[in-house]
Amino acid sequence: MDAVTASYHRCRAEGDFVETFYEIFLAKSPEIAKKFARTDFKHQKLMLRESLLEMLCFEMGMAGAKDEIVRLGHRHHDLRIPPNMYEMWLDALCEAVAKHDPQFTPELEQQWRDAMRPGIELMVQATSAQSDDA
Repeated sequence: MDAVTASYHRCRAEGDFVETFYEIFLAKSPEIAKKFARTDFKHQKLMLRESLLEMLCFEMGMAGAKDEIVRLGHRHHDLRIPPNMYEMWLDALCEAVAKHDPQFTPELEQQWRDAMRPGIELMVQATSAQSDDA
């Protein structure tokens, strides 16, 4: 198991990881909080866990993950998620990992960032391509 996947499992085992992520993320910007004003957080938390796994699978080159990431990018396009929110998302994710992974280090944070970056870039590309088709 790679370091980021192991870290993800430690975070999940620590409890409240997803809740911590959303507390941090929503506090990053009033614009982000507005995007989640009518969100069913029970469902959203499940979606985040699923999305993180898809991002890890994509980064590892697993079959089918690319299609899921593109689909997620299209969904974000429909929700009018601007590219700068992806950076805030990644910052919030790393902050939540720091709070929940007892083995967190700056090196592990960089590994998380490196692991999430390909999926984020694919979502942004999917969003841009969808805008170009409109």
